[in-house]
Amino acid sequence: MLRLSAIVLFTLSIIENVCSNACGHDNCETAIDIPLITKLNAPLKAELDITSLTIQLKELIEKHVNQSVSKAVNDLVENILDKTVQTAVDRLQTSNSVAMATFRQEMEAELEVKIGKTQTILDNKLKGDMEQLKSEVKKATEKVAVTSCAHRTQTYNSGKIITFSNVKMSNGIGNVNNFKSSGKFTCEKPGLYLIGVYIVSYTKNSEFHIMKNGINVSRVYVRPYLNSADDNHHTGTGIIAVQLDVNDTLNINAYSKMQVLGSAYSCMTIIKVK
Repeated sequence: MLRLSAIVLFTLSIIENVCSNACGHDNCETAIDIPLITKLNAPLKAELDITSLTIQLKELIEKHVNQSVSKAVNDLVENILDKTVQTAVDRLQTSNSVAMATFRQEMEAELEVKIGKTQTILDNKLKGDMEQLKSEVKKATEKVAVTSCAHRTQTYNSGKIITFSNVKMSNGIGNVNNFKSSGKFTCEKPGLYLIGVYIVSYTKNSEFHIMKNGINVSRVYVRPYLNSADDNHHTGTGIIAVQLDVNDTLNINAYSKMQVLGSAYSCMTIIKVK
């Protein structure tokens, strides 16, 4: 019964008595005085050692304090981390938005420049193609023609150029005067040409050649060698097509000494057909 009463009284006064404890080191002992009364109402005094209890209480308090502090620190750290992460995410989103907007603007600007350059190239190419097409059409449709006849009857030695100075018609030829005087046609506009020549001659065994750039491209026999007095004048006709480039020449040469009848009896026509 005495022991039970001591425990009850100890429990009621533990909080106040433990606060009065003063110990400067971890191994000190703590004691409290507990007044007791016997059944005879005689005062007794018991001394109780609460060192181990104080240590346990201290450890318990430290544990709860550490847990509370740890939780508070963890909560604080989590809160800081959450805010930091959110701030970082917000900044990243903002940065990404700005970067994407800038990238889009740069891409649009670059694309616009490339489209402009491509359009310019296409326009220039189209313009060049159109100009070339126009030039080709113009060349294809250019009219070049000349018809000219021998001005008078004349005898030409072998290899000489026969002249046709009496120009009946000329179109698209700038050097017609040179043609009249020399008998040589010089091409100014390239293309496909048709040349036709007919010559009337009294000379026996007469023959003429159509020459391109000094090379014989056609031989025309005019009068065979005959003794008949009734068979005097004969006509030789030659027609060929030739491809001419600029500065190519055409002329008619006498193969051997021959007479060429003048006026409209001996003529030459040159026409650009393509």
